[in-house]
Amino acid sequence: MECRRGILSLLGNKNKEREKLFLINGSRFLEKLIASPCNGRCNFSIRNFSAKELIKATNNFDELLLHACGAKSYRGSFEGRPILVKYFYSGDTFDFGSFYYECINDIVVTFQMSHHNNVLKLLGYCLEFKYPALVYEYAGNELLSGFLYRDNESRSLSWKSRLRISKDIANTVVYLHTAFSTPIIYNNLAPSSVIVDQSGVVKLFDFSLSMPLPPGESQVTVDCVRGKNGFLVPEYFRDGIVSEKCDVYSFGVLLLQLVAGQNCWSDILTDNTIRHLDSDYVKTHELNEVVDPRILREGGGTEQDQQLQDFVALALRCTQNERDDRPEMIDVAKELRRIERSVRPN
Repeated sequence: MECRRGILSLLGNKNKEREKLFLINGSRFLEKLIASPCNGRCNFSIRNFSAKELIKATNNFDELLLHACGAKSYRGSFEGRPILVKYFYSGDTFDFGSFYYECINDIVVTFQMSHHNNVLKLLGYCLEFKYPALVYEYAGNELLSGFLYRDNESRSLSWKSRLRISKDIANTVVYLHTAFSTPIIYNNLAPSSVIVDQSGVVKLFDFSLSMPLPPGESQVTVDCVRGKNGFLVPEYFRDGIVSEKCDVYSFGVLLLQLVAGQNCWSDILTDNTIRHLDSDYVKTHELNEVVDPRILREGGGTEQDQQLQDFVALALRCTQNERDDRPEMIDVAKELRRIERSVRPN
């Protein structure tokens, strides 16, 4: 309803109100973009949509596809091309300053990363609503989390697909950490932040909580802790410390979900379970109690069993409580490539 009220309010406003919103949003957007570590990688153009164009393209925001905290994404069509429009909204519990920062931050980091094959391509933005809106490509987008429910056989992912998805996400996070003048921490990694397109290619989106590290620094401390339960890193949750190792931890939890299935959420994400998943637990007969039965039914034999053991062992290394005990993200990506290459061709 908040989204609808905002749209109806906009339709009733005069042009001056829209111009005012455009100037406010635009100045903050440009300020953030200028300060971002772009390294010359933002040399493509994106469109500045008007509010009227997006209202028409989405048939007054009629077809809701994705709903996350603080944002709703709608399907639309613009000039014969299918699009996905992400419309931000706030509730009574939101702090205006931090929420507005996240809206602008999402546009800027998505803009920086849009050329990457595993990031949902940004086509443009709109600065005429109360909060900025983003316009993405649309390719039959489905959240990764929707493929992981064990009782959904029709949308099951094979073991090879899960390996490939893990590798592609890892490589994308490595790019965030290494491709710019300062590392950018994704800080929001979870299956609900990953889209799978019609070709089975994973696309990261929602960079609202991402942040670049200050030049020469390996961490930053924040006052407000935001993120998804179960994926919050111990030092981030406890002390507000953000570093590259935060993404490593969240990625390890994501690996556990990929291998176990979404309906194991409460079991996989409890500290008690993670503590008991020690080296002895990754033996084959104990793995069978954790691994998604749909994977086991593939009958991959001893080779697949070894891959599963290595995969879970890597996830456990990533989810160590002490950040110094976690591997670097680039080493995680290398290990996933090694595990994937060990698959014999059919």
